[in-house]
Amino acid sequence: MILHPPSRPRRLAIPGLSATDRLSSALARRLDDDYHWFSHVASGSAGPIDAVVVGPGGVWTLTLAGERGRFTRRNTGHWYRFNRSTESWVPWDPAPITASRLAARSLALVLERAGVDGTVDGVLVAPPDMSVEIPRGDDIGLRVEADPDRLGALVSREERLTLAQVDRIVALLDPRQPLPRLAQATPGG
Repeated sequence: MILHPPSRPRRLAIPGLSATDRLSSALARRLDDDYHWFSHVASGSAGPIDAVVVGPGGVWTLTLAGERGRFTRRNTGHWYRFNRSTESWVPWDPAPITASRLAARSLALVLERAGVDGTVDGVLVAPPDMSVEIPRGDDIGLRVEADPDRLGALVSREERLTLAQVDRIVALLDPRQPLPRLAQATPGG
């Protein structure tokens, strides 16, 4: 996997200690050089996207947020958190899930405005202490995954983009990269 540095360096960052650095290292062992890793991608939304993976398997936004505990979605879209002290489910504001869905949607809009076809899949990279239970057949618009190996398998499971599409998206996300040569519209013209 090719790691692209953020367009704006983080202040006071110590390389190798952040959650995004640990996740990129784990995915780099699983994915080949057809895949690209971007961290802290500006998308025009409220804040930068934690990470984006682009490759033949598609475009994936990774949100590294979450809370400890058990969470579930019930009763036509209402979210609940398990309260261990009362042994009951209490209403919960799914801010990490909403942030992950918005990251994927905002990047999809950026790509759409640039004329690039393709869907963007959102992934909430949950901490080990977070469990999200979703009823079968209930689509929340993203995936929740905590294991980097399973995440790597998910990202590379099927090929959805050509290498030319990957190059175009990489050029859009990393302005320091040269644009790939475009095919001429007419022979010799």
